[in-house]
This record gives sequence, C-alpha cells and structure tokens, in this order.
Amino acid sequence: MSMDLALQTIETLAVLVGVVFGLAQLRQLSHQRDVQAGLELLAPLQSPEWGEALMMFHDLPDNLTGKELRERLGPQFKQAISTLGLFESLGPIVARGHVPIGMYAEFYRGPTVLSWRKFKRYIEEERNEGWPSLFEWLQWLAERMEECAPASADVPAYKRFANWKRPNDYARLSMSTFTGEKAKSPLTEAHNRGQ
Repeated sequence: MSMDLALQTIETLAVLVGVVFGLAQLRQLSHQRDVQAGLELLAPLQSPEWGEALMMFHDLPDNLTGKELRERLGPQFKQAISTLGLFESLGPIVARGHVPIGMYAEFYRGPTVLSWRKFKRYIEEERNEGWPSLFEWLQWLAERMEECAPASADVPAYKRFANWKRPNDYARLSMSTFTGEKAKSPLTEAHNRGQ
C-alpha cells in the first residue's frame, strides 16, 4: 500500500467519522428541542388558575348556550375564555410543527377535547353572530385529538405504564393508547417520527 493511498484512506475515514458524529449531534439536538418544547407546554399546568378552570369545565354540562354558560360561571366566565385562549394560541404552534402533535396530545389531549365539548355550542353561537374564526384553532386541535385517539377509548397512563421501569420502556408501553389494543396509535407514531 502506497503512502498516498494510506493517507487518502485515513482522510476518508476521518470525514466519515465526522459525518456520523454530526448526524448523531443533529439527532440529539432534535431530541433536546422536543424536550424543551414539552417543558414549555407544561408551564401553564403550573398555574392554579388553569387547573381551577379545567375542574370548572369538567363540572359543566355539555351543550350549554352562551347565556347558560354566563349564568353558571358568573365572574369565572372570563377565566374560562382565557383558558380557551391558551388552546387557541397553541394551535398554530402545533400546526407549524414547532411542537409535535403527539407531544401536544400527551399533555393536552383530554383538556382540549373537554374544552371544545363544553364550549362548542357557545362558540358556534358567537360564530353565527359574526365572529366566524372564534376559537378556530381550539376546534382544529380538538378534532385532531379525537381523530387520532378518541377520549372514550383511553387507557389511563397509570394503567398503560404500570410496567414502566426505564425511559426505553416508553415507546413500547405507549403503543396501546386504546383500550386493550396493542397497535400503535396515530399520535404515538407521529410523536415517534418527530411530527
């Protein structure tokens, strides 16, 4: 083997190692971005007001008119609208792919669907009165959440992850989002693909 050939081989190997290292760094950076986005999504959950609003939503009957909502909630109606505004602001972030839809669903699927269900009639009334885009992103998110994983088919995390031992178990255990099913849910697949 000539000296030139040996140097070219070493140079080629060095470039190849550099490319592999760069790809590994890009993958790690993508993972860090997802983790950071998830942590930022958690921030509103730390607010006592947000938690109170969700409990308030849960106690409301479905299909109330705007008038009935205002009567039932009284001064808390403004807090309720503010909470709906949070979902409204998250919609475009998810649609643009800045936060993977699977990650969003893990944090907010239940509250998103609940909020839409409880306020749908009120929102539709307001749209008919001349505000056609009111809470359009809340509706979009709720519809995506229902398409991918209907709330009626949920297996609670405390059951689904009962056999969790380490972070590597997450992908395997998150496969059965639906009752008794072992197939991957569309949300889990989207999250695993980084969408």
